[in-house]
Amino acid sequence: TSLSAATADVIKVMQAAGFDLVIVETSGIGQSDRGIVDVSDLSVYVMTQEFGAHTQLEKINMIDVADLIAVNKYDRQGSEDAVKAVRNQYRRAHVLFDPSIGDETLPVYGTIASRFHDDGVNALYHGLRDKLLEFGGREWPSTIEVPAKRTSSDRGSIIPKEKTRYLADIT
Repeated sequence: TSLSAATADVIKVMQAAGFDLVIVETSGIGQSDRGIVDVSDLSVYVMTQEFGAHTQLEKINMIDVADLIAVNKYDRQGSEDAVKAVRNQYRRAHVLFDPSIGDETLPVYGTIASRFHDDGVNALYHGLRDKLLEFGGREWPSTIEVPAKRTSSDRGSIIPKEKTRYLADIT
């Protein structure tokens, strides 16, 4: 299991101490482990494009229950297809077949967390703020602009592919 047996008790202690927002990070989950939803009011599932064949998405239960889903490392090859596949699986899991429901309204984000001010991460941040407002009714003010899309727009690498081993070659 991805959670310590003490997780629920630790959350209660934090709430008793007056914290109104407690963030719990798991060590990673298996395809069918969704224990985090038992101790949380809101869940964010972070994955990469390396989930295997698209049929494997049907086995990832967190897509069915997560409030927000981030496909991180969006700069890697295959990530655009992965986001499309996750969005399609999200639609199937939530029975959202109405064509008027656009992909940009689904809570599936393409992020590059290693990049400062990434618009995919910023979109996820605003999605999380919106969910927190829905859940708790509290405003979480922000000066970060809401991106137009829910995926990173700059997928280019800071270091060109042909230069990634440049310093190693020199040494």
